[in-house]
Amino acid sequence: MWATRPLVALVLAATCGAGPVVPHARAHDSLAPPDAPHTWLPDEDWLMRHWLPFDERTLTNRLGLRPRDLEAYLYDDHRALADLAAARGVDVEQLRDELVAPWRSLVDETRYELLRERTQRLLTQPHLAQHAFFHLFHGGAAVRHPLMTFGLPLPTITQMRLAGLTPVEIAQRGGVPAASLHAALLHHFRSEAELGVRLQFASPGETQRILARQTVALDCWMRTPRPGGDPTNPYGKARFWHGPHAPGWPATRQEHRANERRVERFRRSLRRGCWRRPARWSWTAHGLAPP
Repeated sequence: MWATRPLVALVLAATCGAGPVVPHARAHDSLAPPDAPHTWLPDEDWLMRHWLPFDERTLTNRLGLRPRDLEAYLYDDHRALADLAAARGVDVEQLRDELVAPWRSLVDETRYELLRERTQRLLTQPHLAQHAFFHLFHGGAAVRHPLMTFGLPLPTITQMRLAGLTPVEIAQRGGVPAASLHAALLHHFRSEAELGVRLQFASPGETQRILARQTVALDCWMRTPRPGGDPTNPYGKARFWHGPHAPGWPATRQEHRANERRVERFRRSLRRGCWRRPARWSWTAHGLAPP
C-alpha cells in the first residue's frame, strides 16, 4: 500500500500537478521511506482522488483559521496541522476524533478505524495534507481515462506534458476541442466526488468543497504548462522552497525561521497569472509564537 509505482508517479507529476522528482532531496513527511524523493506521496487511491474523510470547516474552526488560512499554513509543507493544533493548545488525538465523529453511526468499526487513520495522517504529514487539499489536478482524468479525455494514450500525453504543452494543446493533438476537454474533466471530477461519497470514503461537505476548487481552477490548469515549468503556478516547486535537506529538517528555531523566510520569498516571487497566489501565513497575526 505504501509503495509508489515509478511510472504512475512520473505520469502524475507530468500531467496533474506534482513537481518533478528531485534527486538527493529528503521527503517532507515522516512516514516516507528513507530514500523517498522530496515530494513523495503514498500510492493510495483515496489520496489521488482527494477523498478527504472530514469536513475542513470543523478543522478550521477548531484551529481558529479564516477562509484562506488553511492554504496559507499548508503552503509550507513542513508545517503539520498537528503542530498548529499543539500551538493552539488543542489535543491532536482529540481533534482527530472530533473530525471523524460524524462517521461513527454511519460505518462499521473497520471502516471507522480506516477513516480515523487517514485523518491522523492528514494531521501529521504536511505534504500529504497539502496534496489532499490543494493539489487539485494531481491524480486526475489523464491517468484514469486518457483516450476518452485527451484522445491519446497515456505515454504520449506524458511526453507532451514534459515537453511543455498545455492540456488544451495536448487535447487538440488528439482531436479533442477545448470545450469537450473541459466538459469531460468536469464530468470526471463530479463522478469521482459522487463515488467517494457513495463508498463512504469521503465527507460529503468536503467533497463539494474540493469539487468547487477544481471547477474554479479548471480553465487555468487547462491552459498552462505543468507546474514545474509554470512560473505562475504556486505548486510543484519544492526544490526551490527548501532545497535538499537532512531528515527532520527544520528542527531548531533557527532552521524553522530560515525555512519560513525561504517559502515566503518564493511565494512573493510568483509571477502573476491565472493561478491564485496563496495568502501569506503569519504566526504572530494569529497570536502564536513561531516554532
